[in-house]
Amino acid sequence: MEQAQILQFTHEALMLALLVSLPAVILSAFVGLVISFVQAVTSLQEQSVSQGAKLVAVTLLLVIAGPWGGGMILRFGESVMKAIFQ
Repeated sequence: MEQAQILQFTHEALMLALLVSLPAVILSAFVGLVISFVQAVTSLQEQSVSQGAKLVAVTLLLVIAGPWGGGMILRFGESVMKAIFQ
């Protein structure tokens, strides 16, 4: 394996990590923003409400999008293994 190929795989791995984790991060930020707005309007300042809502939302997202992310990671791992053992 040449240095350029290793750098390419490293770049692809970092982009894949970003792509797979980005939906959960965006959803968590959005849910947190909505819950914070509702808490500000209702004067309810309980932190467990925000954390619980984020936890439920991200868990549902991972159940729904898990096969997609897992498939992408699996395909990337297969391509790296093929390149290593050629």
